[in-house]
Amino acid sequence: MNFSKWANILKLILLKIVEEIERRINEKNGVDTSDTFSHSLYTSLKFIILEQVDGLVDEVVSYSKSQVNTLSDMIAQKMSIIIASLVYVLMLLALVFLVFIFLTVSLALYLGDVLGQTYYGFLITGSTILFITLIIFFVGHKSIASSIKNQIMRLV
Repeated sequence: MNFSKWANILKLILLKIVEEIERRINEKNGVDTSDTFSHSLYTSLKFIILEQVDGLVDEVVSYSKSQVNTLSDMIAQKMSIIIASLVYVLMLLALVFLVFIFLTVSLALYLGDVLGQTYYGFLITGSTILFITLIIFFVGHKSIASSIKNQIMRLV
């Protein structure tokens, strides 16, 4: 954000206000604009205003920069926590998935041996997994989604 443009606008507005005050006071008192004392007084007033505006703009710029830096640091910390948690959860899910695959293949082969045909074991195991998946999809969607949302909000 360009603060110098706003500072210049503020300076111009304040200078115009001082000039208008100077003009009105001179009109009211009937003072000629060539009066050196009043002219030097208003010039000093203008200088003080410009100096104060510059100081104010410098303070605003440094404060806003520090706030932006603080905010970016906080966002970086929160994002690193979320990404680390996400990687951890994905690794656990991958391992659980591998265990699940090996267990279901083993169960399918065992049931196939017991029933006499290998494809019977795979058919029963696949049907059971499909049934459990459908139950989770239709019944547990809201509770799983809210649980994930709560976990993410707890990390943030």
